Amino acid sequence: MSPSRAAAREERLAQESWVEGAAPTLPVREVRPEHVVFHLGPTNSGKTYESLQALAAAGSGVYAAPLRQLAHEAYEKLSALLPPGSVGLSTGEEEIEPFAPIVCCTVEKAPMRGRLLVLDESHWIADPERGHHWARLVLTGEYQEMHLIAAAEAYLLLKPLVADAEQVTVVNHKRLSRLDVLRAPVKPETVRPQTLVVAFSRKNVYAVAAELDQHRPGKVGVLYGALPPMTRREVIERFTTGEFEVLVTTDVIGHGINVPATTVLFAETTKFDGEQVRPLRSWEAAQIAGRAGRYGLTGHGSVGVLTGVQGLRPSVAVLETGAAVARGDAMSDLPKRSPRLRPELEDLGAFEAVDLPEALTRWMAWARAATRDEAMTADDVTTLVTRVHALLPLLRGPLGAVGDLATVWRLVNLAIDYNPPRRTRWLVLAKAALQHAAGLEVDPETILPDVPRGGSVEDFEQAAAAARDAQTLLRQFDGVAGLSSDDAAWVEEECAEMISELLPDAIALGRSGKCTSCGSAIAPWFTTCRPCSAPAGRGGGERDRRPGGSGRRVAGRAAGRALGGRQGGPRGRTRRG
Repeated sequence: MSPSRAAAREERLAQESWVEGAAPTLPVREVRPEHVVFHLGPTNSGKTYESLQALAAAGSGVYAAPLRQLAHEAYEKLSALLPPGSVGLSTGEEEIEPFAPIVCCTVEKAPMRGRLLVLDESHWIADPERGHHWARLVLTGEYQEMHLIAAAEAYLLLKPLVADAEQVTVVNHKRLSRLDVLRAPVKPETVRPQTLVVAFSRKNVYAVAAELDQHRPGKVGVLYGALPPMTRREVIERFTTGEFEVLVTTDVIGHGINVPATTVLFAETTKFDGEQVRPLRSWEAAQIAGRAGRYGLTGHGSVGVLTGVQGLRPSVAVLETGAAVARGDAMSDLPKRSPRLRPELEDLGAFEAVDLPEALTRWMAWARAATRDEAMTADDVTTLVTRVHALLPLLRGPLGAVGDLATVWRLVNLAIDYNPPRRTRWLVLAKAALQHAAGLEVDPETILPDVPRGGSVEDFEQAAAAARDAQTLLRQFDGVAGLSSDDAAWVEEECAEMISELLPDAIALGRSGKCTSCGSAIAPWFTTCRPCSAPAGRGGGERDRRPGGSGRRVAGRAAGRALGGRQGGPRGRTRRG
């Protein structure tokens, strides 16, 4: 073995070794649950309803879910059943009576002990990004009673984590309404009211909505992840009341959101999962298809495909398989990922911030060995190591005095997207927090950009996303640049109001399927055909045909200016009349 390889091996072993007696132990709860109830079954089978009834009867406890919208729905349902002040809401973006006897929250905000825990969509424990929050809560949460709501396939993942329970009850639920597969494809002009149409990219959502809007002007709404939460709630409310007859949505609708839809149509059945474009898995298709025919909201449901949008070719076979799973007639292909364990700061044996990369590497090696025969596995903490390495150079100067171990750990764990192209945003916010702690001046616009003056829906979405990131930072580090989380919430709300105004025109502008120059049929992610986009004297050019071509974006900005967009910052707040 070469000297360099031998040195590297010694360094790796040193990183993986612990001071005698300092190695962590697997987390365990000190007080085991008296009763764990599994509510297993397909969508629309009453799992959440029964659990909320148990929580209301107990009068004290926690409802936790993966999405803000679900927490908000549970909050409204329980508030209608119980006296004022009995129910609170805590989602990271919204706090209402957070110390009430019953709290509805996102999983990351759930307390670790209480009377009764209702954990909705528990199969998210297999999610590679956020599953460790579910694992920690189920494995170590000290509740007298736990109700775990999940697809049947998740039972084998969840059961070992509550093996210490005094009593375990399994309730198998059956779908409460029929779900039929439409025999013939549906064309845009024949789409009926109370229909959800599903596409899997923002651009395709607008393309489909524009096609449908020709036949139901002003009656088509859009719903996707980049919309601010306030806008999403407004869109769902307008569909629920019938103001929108058709809602074009991404798979965000599949995460337990309840709306009065009689029909779900798939405009496409493939999605980009961050690595590749692939067909929907059966459990993904089932979560979406199951939104049709909600018990207590509509009658029986139907699921089918939408045709007639250029470039989109949904597969009937995919939705048929998904419908079978949604009915409970077939098992899904929910990924068999083991629940993941992620460390707390006290697990790492670090003394200073500079110790964290080595400590995290050491913990991961230990956890992989320690969980070899357990019902969980070590989470990949590479992203945390990368974030620490990004922060350490900042701590060599005047910021070093405030960059203590606990502060750096809080910064690297901020729930702010670290994937390109937004990676720089997290580092800018983290640096600003350190500068503020060191008594250095921080430009407020570094933390919280003003509300844009005009622009497209996408411009306001990006500003709202920046405001949400600012809220995340300011809830952990209040007062940076003289700002509070309320200031950031105001900017997000203003952006959301502008988005609501701009959406109708954005849907109309999103119409594609025809070349803007010659009118020939093209895919919805292009604005011009190949011949029309070719440079003069050349054929088949691609330059101007990329998704998000300049023609549509300029039009979007023009529409924003025409609507009289305003600009403002939290310091000089003004609200529209």
